Amino acid sequence: MLDLVAEVPAVRLGDRLDFVDIRAEGGMLLIAVVGAPDNQKIYQGIERGRTQGWIRTEMPTLVDVTDFHGKIDWSAIKGISQMAEWGSDGALPSRVAYISSDRFFAFVIKAVSILFPRSTHRLFPDRRAALEWLQAPAPH
Repeated sequence: MLDLVAEVPAVRLGDRLDFVDIRAEGGMLLIAVVGAPDNQKIYQGIERGRTQGWIRTEMPTLVDVTDFHGKIDWSAIKGISQMAEWGSDGALPSRVAYISSDRFFAFVIKAVSILFPRSTHRLFPDRRAALEWLQAPAPH
């Protein structure tokens, strides 16, 4: 008997060195930004997932920027914030965890959180800690 594996909704944009990988898995949105991709690819991937219905505004989100070394395109980030009222579908704010050992990202996250006021954003040094926070029961 064949085991059927459900396909994970995903989109990957860029080339083999500089890319954005966006997928929905286990009720969570997973985004990896690797190399120095054009930040518009992040916008395009999220827009595609929203249009196809597998990216929802209340999803806990893990953004791995461990291997990112490009420039931040603030117009693309602002465009994503305007695409939907992120965090509005849940009773509590949605959570976004970022993985990076670069402490500079703490400043980036402060700026990003202004653009996404209904979401809580936190920086983590590793995937395990980020997933623990995302999967922990939300405080009331």
